[in-house]
Amino acid sequence: MGALAVAGVVVWQVWPSEEPAVAVPARVCDDALPGAVVKELFPEKGEPFNQWSSGVFNPQEPYRKQAPGTCKLYGGGKAITINHSFYLQSEYSMDDAVRGAKQEGLTRVTLGKAVGYYKGDTVFLFADCSSKAAETEALVEVDVTFEKTTDRTVIQNMASLAADTLRLETRELWTCDSADDLPNGSPQVG
Repeated sequence: MGALAVAGVVVWQVWPSEEPAVAVPARVCDDALPGAVVKELFPEKGEPFNQWSSGVFNPQEPYRKQAPGTCKLYGGGKAITINHSFYLQSEYSMDDAVRGAKQEGLTRVTLGKAVGYYKGDTVFLFADCSSKAAETEALVEVDVTFEKTTDRTVIQNMASLAADTLRLETRELWTCDSADDLPNGSPQVG
């Protein structure tokens, strides 16, 4: 009986009294995106950080260039999903995106000439990706899904993550003619 009591005290002493810190790396999604905004969205403590991706996020991998992708980030019991897509404008156009962003009840998001909105638990952000050289009209879309909220700081952080992804896509994955129309920094929300 005494040995059992001693073992219980030893286990109690070495058992962690707090959850571990969620260690978000400096770069996420195949080292393509900054991790600072992700760190702001996740709790400080809880389940460890983990990530999974498919398709393209890091344009430095030329064999995977110019393909849509998904990146899922986990930490502290929360999850963020980042999707990016490419459409020929016969499928979906900037005019469609602008109309969508004007729907009642949505929170508008803009970044230079890019437009989007927050709806449900997702920020949607669209940019023109037409190319005069290739004579194509196209559209790039980024979706960042996190959680349903009315907290402006959370929505702003989701929009910032969408903006980072959109700049990466337009400048390095598809080299869109409109890439220079997307300024650095945070998008406007509201």
